[in-house]
This record gives sequence, C-alpha cells and structure tokens, in this order.
Amino acid sequence: MFKNYLQVALRNLVKHKLYSAINIVGLAVGLAACILITLFVRDEFTYDTQWAKAEKIYRLNTTFAIPGREPFITVSAPGPAKQALLDYFGEDILHTARITNMHPVVRYGDRVNEETIVWADSAFAEMIDFPVVSGNIKAALGDNASLVVTEAFAKRIFGTNNPLGEVVSMSFYDTVRDYRVAAVIEDLPHNTIFDIEAMVMIDEQDFKSFPWMFSQWTSVNQYLFFELKDGASIEALHARMPDFVDHYIKLPPAAGIKGKASDLITMTPQRLLDIQLNPHGPVGGEMKPTGSIDNVMLFAAVAALILIIGCINFMNLATAKSTQRAKEVALRKVLGASRPQLVGQFMGESLLLALLGLFFGVVLVELVLPAFGNYVGKTLVLDYTDAANWLLLLGLIVIVGLLGGAYPALVLSGFQPARVLKANKSAETRGSANLRQVLVIAQFAISVSLIICTCLVYGQKFYLMNMDAGFSKDQQLLVHNLGNAGVRDKRDVIKQRIGQLPGVESVALHADPPASGNESNISVRIPGDESQQSQLIGVQSIDHDFFPTYEIPLLAGRNYDINRPADGMPAPESLVPGQKGQGTIIVNESALGKFGFGTPEQALGKVIEVGVDFNPNQPTMVDLTIIGVVPDMHFQSLRRVVRPEIYQLNANNWRTLTVRFSGNGNQLVKDIQEVWRSQVTDEPFRHQFVVDRMAGEFEQESRQSTLLGIFAGLAIVIACLGLYGLAAFTAERRTKEIGIRKVMGARARDIVALMLWQFSKPVLLANVIAWPLASWIMINWLSQFPYRLDSWVLIPVCLVAGALALAIAWLTVGGNAARVAMANPVKALRYE
Repeated sequence: MFKNYLQVALRNLVKHKLYSAINIVGLAVGLAACILITLFVRDEFTYDTQWAKAEKIYRLNTTFAIPGREPFITVSAPGPAKQALLDYFGEDILHTARITNMHPVVRYGDRVNEETIVWADSAFAEMIDFPVVSGNIKAALGDNASLVVTEAFAKRIFGTNNPLGEVVSMSFYDTVRDYRVAAVIEDLPHNTIFDIEAMVMIDEQDFKSFPWMFSQWTSVNQYLFFELKDGASIEALHARMPDFVDHYIKLPPAAGIKGKASDLITMTPQRLLDIQLNPHGPVGGEMKPTGSIDNVMLFAAVAALILIIGCINFMNLATAKSTQRAKEVALRKVLGASRPQLVGQFMGESLLLALLGLFFGVVLVELVLPAFGNYVGKTLVLDYTDAANWLLLLGLIVIVGLLGGAYPALVLSGFQPARVLKANKSAETRGSANLRQVLVIAQFAISVSLIICTCLVYGQKFYLMNMDAGFSKDQQLLVHNLGNAGVRDKRDVIKQRIGQLPGVESVALHADPPASGNESNISVRIPGDESQQSQLIGVQSIDHDFFPTYEIPLLAGRNYDINRPADGMPAPESLVPGQKGQGTIIVNESALGKFGFGTPEQALGKVIEVGVDFNPNQPTMVDLTIIGVVPDMHFQSLRRVVRPEIYQLNANNWRTLTVRFSGNGNQLVKDIQEVWRSQVTDEPFRHQFVVDRMAGEFEQESRQSTLLGIFAGLAIVIACLGLYGLAAFTAERRTKEIGIRKVMGARARDIVALMLWQFSKPVLLANVIAWPLASWIMINWLSQFPYRLDSWVLIPVCLVAGALALAIAWLTVGGNAARVAMANPVKALRYE
C-alpha cells in the first residue's frame, strides 16, 4: 500500500508541474527563512552559557536620578564598590572583579599599534573559565607586569613567534610600562558579551593622575561583576542594595543636595545570562553591541509568518485542485478504501511535499548562511551532527505537513462517491471556497503588515540620519588620540599645520567626538541662591574654534576670544586655596531652563559656580560668567534627549581634533597623515568622518530594516506564488463560463476586470486588517526613540503598502486573466 501511495504521489507531482513547483518553491523559501532565523534566535539565547559559573555571575549596574534631568542609566559601577560588596555582602558574594577597556599604544619591535586592552582584577579569572592554551592566566592577572593575550592577538602582534615571554611596551594616560606575555587563551566565541583580545591587571597606582577612575563613588568607569556563593539569594541581595548605597555613599555638603544617597543612586544586579537580550543601559554602553529580546521575538514571529504563508499556499492549492482528484477519491472508496486510509494517503503526499521543500530549503540555507552570518555578525552553522538540528528539521517537516495537509486531506477524503460519479465532478463545498478566501486574506494581511513595518523602520532610520543635529556633520573629519601622552604637547602645532593644508576651512580641538555618548558632568550652583540645590550639568571641553568649525550659531553673546586671556576656565596654578577663581562659560538653551535664567539675552552676564578639583567636601570653587548661549544640539547622541550642557574652554581635556574641509576628503586624509608623521613618531594616526561615525550609531536599525525588507519581500513572493497558482486554477475552472460570456458579447477587458476584481477583494480586506495591526505595532516600536516620526506618517505608509500589495496581486493575476480572456471561446464550448 505504501508503495502504491508513493507512486501515486510522485505521478501527481510530475503531472501537475505548476502545482508542484509553486508548493515546493514556496515551502523551500519559507523553510529556509525559518531555519535561518531559528539559527539566529537560538544563537542569541546561547550567549555566555559556555562559562561554568554563568548562572551565579552578576553585573552591578548604576543609575543616577538627577533632579530635573533624565535618569543617567549606566552598565558600570563605581570603583570602590568592588571591595565594598565583599565587605557588606560577605555571606553572599564569593568574588568581585572590575574590568574596563582602554586603547593604549602597543609597541613591539618596530610595530606601533593602537589596541583595545582590557584592565581586569585578578578575581575575573576565578569567575570566568577562559580556555587557556598556554601559561597561567590567574598568575598573569595577579602581576601588574604580565599580559594575557588571545591567539588572534598573538598572531597579529608576534606573528609566528611563540608569544609566551615576549615583551611589549604599552603607553596609556601618563604611564609607559613593559608587559610580558604570561598566558595565551583561545579566541573568545562570538556568543559572549565580553570583547577581549588582551588583558592586564588593574593597578590603581598607574592612574594616580586620574584618581576619579577607581576611587570615587560618583565616577562609574568600569564594569563590576560578582559571583554569588552557593545558596545565596540574589533577590535578598537586591533588596538590601539601597542600604548598601546609603552606607557607603555620603552626599557631600558642598553639593547642596538634600536626602539620602539611595534617593539619587540606584545599584541593580543583572544576571550575566540576561545581558545580551535585556541590555540595561543605553546603546553603546556595552563592550560590544548587544541584542534585544524584542528583536528576537520580532524575527521569530516573521519566520513563523513566512512559514504560515507557505503552508497556506499548500492548503489553498490542494483544495483548489480537489476537482481534479474527485474521481480518484470516489473510485478508491468504491473499491473499499476507508476514509482513514485516504487521509493517510493525502497526509503522506503532504509530508512528501514538505520533505522536498525542506531539501531545497536546506540547499538555500547552505548557499546563503555564510553571507547571512557575516551580515548579522555571527558564526552560524547548520551542524548536521547536532541532534537538536535534526529535531528542528524533523519538527519543521511534521509541522508543515500537518498545517499544510490536514485540511485538504479531510476535505478530499470526505467526497461522496455517488455524488461525484453522478455529476462527473466534485461539488466543491462553500466552506472550502470561503476558507481559501480567508487564507488569501491572511497571507496578504501578513505581507502588507511586513511592508508597513519595513517602511517605518527604514523611515525612522532615515529621519534620525537626516534630522537637524544642530551642527554641521558633512565634510567634517575627526582625528583621534590628541590626548595621548606622546601627542598632548604637540596639539597646537598639529592644529596649526593642518589648518594650512589645501581645502581646510576650519580646525578645532575638543574632548569627545560626536555620537560618543559622553556623559561627563559637573556640579553647578547659582551663587547667592541658597534655596537651590547643586545641579549636575553636562560638560564638554572645547577650544575657541569649536563653534565656527561645527557651524553652530550663537543665540546671544559671543564666542570665546583667543585675545582675551581671562576667557574660559582659569588655569589650576592660578587658583588660590580658599578664594574663588573667575572665568567665563558658554551654555546651551536647555541649561538656561535648568538655571532659571530666562531668555538667552537675559542669561548673559549671569554667574554660575563650579568646583574644579577632586575633593568633594572642600572643592576649589570658580565663578563663571555666561558670555554666550548656543542652541541645543544632539552632539552626544541622537538617541537621547538633549541635556543641559555647558561648554568650557579647558585644554586639559582636549582629545579630539575636527577638520572642516571642502573638496576630496580622501586626499585630505593623506595630507593630514603626513603632518601627523612629521610631528608624532610613536603614536598611530586614527581618523574618522563624522557622517560615518553618526551612521554607525544606527547600525542595528540599519541591519534590522534590511533584514525586515528581505523577509517581507520573501513573504510577498511566496504569497504571490500562491495567488498565481490560484489564478491559474480559477481560470481553468471558469474556462467555459468565460467562453459563454464572450459569446454573449463580453469584451476581453471586461473578463480581465472581472477576474482582477475577484482577487482584489481579499487583498482589500487584508489591508483593512493589516493597517490597524501594523500601526499598533509600529507606534509601540517608535515610542523607544525620543525623536521619532510623527504618527500621521502611518497613514500614507499604509496607503502605499495597500496600493503596492494590490498592484502586485494584479500583476500576478493579470497574466492568467489576459490569457484566458483572449482565448477563442470555441475551444471552451466545442464539447458541450
């Protein structure tokens, strides 16, 4: 019996080539998309599961709730919290470790490179079981002159030499030190939040010039991980965190802030395994880009929807072709076949189609998987030795076979022999026809929804990329590393030489580049206003040419003047302990509202008071007179609301140089590199265009929109394949009707219009369903952006998506309709 069923199934596949091709191609594409997305989703859920203690490792996140400002959410913690956690939660916490990544200059022989190096506490090696190739990682992280490297780092720096024992020189901040390679570890897999190629021990003595890095409770510059002891409760520890904060952090009286520390500072433990899909802080705060549980669920839903569209094609075409199998079913029943046997036969055919679709789907996966993995930044492999993958493939066959074949099998097996043989045809039930209509509506509702979502994601990205940032970002070149020890004393010469190059219009020195996410703050008070607390205000260090270079206009007042020595922050050596210093400052519009200074014109001449040293209890204070007001600008990030900010003239923090130019940017890079090499011999030249840097801020949305566009296109293609098949079978079924209509005087265009309208109705109904559904989804998605498209944009997008779906349906159906309408009616009626 099985052999007979198989022969019949194969004959049907060969006989009905169009039906078979549409089903197999639709299922293959749907299954390939489903497999690709499943591999992606499964990989996202495997992040950091490879570490033996992953379940017990947590990271401490810190949030500052500054009155009058958006909460400052970070994934970092204060340096002193490392030991404080062990002291306060000694019965619960076994290990604590800080890690922070920096970009020192690494010298080995005649090679000079800027590398990303991680500074870590020795306990980090106790918590994370890095696979060691050679050496002793625990001993290495306990020695301030030892270096741990990955195999990739070792090959890049040392070539074919044995890395163990090799010595490199590293310069960071004001420290230059030799490090000996004491351990080599395997390259970290992609599915970890850690981005580590080399590690050295944190030695706080190396950062004496920057005491705020590891010693201040209000400075969060490192990730802090801790490991729970067996049996410890993270819920209980979390509940005690406010008391921990109040115990160790005392608000300095000079700050003028009332209340407890826990009212302003919240420390939250986050499980290591949750970080990838539930990032706590703003984009860019992690060691490398993280994922999102929302995106994972979105793509999982898209995969399921594409597969459902493929199954709908199968169901629709199978029930539509029931007229051509009615006699077969009737004869089998007359010869004694039972309904369960017929159901088994048709389900077997369905599973065979699913198997063929899966075969070609797997071929597609193997062809596109390398490119797909490279695009999403993952090493994805369909491992055939993994039992889980075989379960996935088997599950897809069963699901597709059941979803696609259950209803057709029940319908076909339910035909009555007497009725079919008497009429020489199958009397198709209204239920089957209605179900096909419902399924076509579902297909196009899904397709239209995906079109709308894709358009909105693209639109939001385009909106942010083209939004007025408040400063000029075109024809701007960034030069980094100006704050390094080997360059700092040559900044003015480099700036002057670059300013003389052809095509250079303006040059400026400042602290941070655009889209840096800089969250540097300074405590500000209004002199004489005892009722007002000290306020934390964002700060950016700039030079005299910053505003002209970025073409930022002044709303009132003037810019810093190089001919006025009193402008800007006073030099530290000029300050007398116990006496206030004097200086000038430029602020943005948001700061005026924060200070209560009224209009930009009214703010000129007003004074603010700031501290200029690292003693929080008795800081040296400086009165700064406001000389200028600039508009709010999105210099830190387009993802965040513009913060109140001051722009101080302070050379101590200049690390970046911006060049505004005209003409060929690539030639300018070569010219600037020559200037750099003439002045700096032991620091690498690193540059970046501002537009590229700002575009990188939305790389995740760019990838998301591209993938959505691809999968939406696949959904539409599969839906159109099914619509084409339905149109072909409908035209075949209505051949005689159309012949009669033509004999009675109907024109070809009337016939085409009739068939187009038949298939337009489900598409129009699909739009009615898709528009509110997609709008609700996208309004919720857009709500995560402080600056976003207006909701009314959904109206034209929905209309365009609907029109596009209708046009695609017409193009799909139109060919068949025209062919039937142009046929000679004699051919259809000659046997009557």
